Amino acid sequence: MLITEIFHSIQGEGLYAGLPMLFVRTNICNIRCEWCDTKYSFYGGKDVSLQEIIRSVQESRENWVCFTGGEPLVQREAHEFVKQVVDLGKNILIETNGTISVKNFVFSDRIFIDMDVKPPSAKVTKGFLMENLRYLRKQDYLKIVIEDDEDLNFALDFVDRYGDGLNFVFQPAWGSDIRRIADRISGTGYNIRVLPQIHKIIYGDIPGV
Repeated sequence: MLITEIFHSIQGEGLYAGLPMLFVRTNICNIRCEWCDTKYSFYGGKDVSLQEIIRSVQESRENWVCFTGGEPLVQREAHEFVKQVVDLGKNILIETNGTISVKNFVFSDRIFIDMDVKPPSAKVTKGFLMENLRYLRKQDYLKIVIEDDEDLNFALDFVDRYGDGLNFVFQPAWGSDIRRIADRISGTGYNIRVLPQIHKIIYGDIPGV
């Protein structure tokens, strides 16, 4: 598996923010978001055997693994990695961009899906795979990063059209105004959590945290 880094940190985004996790960050992404903060994972990396990665998971004291990228689901061994983490009795949070089917990745209650829906400011050409919505469970959620009002309008329209029974996290792009999002959400009754990137608040905007 092509790996950029394996490190210990605090989950900084989404419904499970604040939990200590072992992060397994893979290389390669099948899209290129304009404001991506992990562009260093697009290229390079090193080929690490599945056994070696699983050994790191076994030795870690965290009960959670965050499988992220890049786009982790493009890795050939992604499914086997997730299965082995589950077999170890650990929880795994898969951070995916929503362009690849998660149908085969929801086979255990120990698996949690953090799925992006890319707004206009991401400027990506590969579209969201709508069939993924049918596979999301109560423990999973959709995340929309918001940079400006166009993104916010897009995100609210997506919730209106497809959000029944789903969990949403609206996250301001780093450096943008979180209050603008909160003010639009407050009093609407939407099932949306507005959350910043906690790891950047703790450590700053640096790689490997």
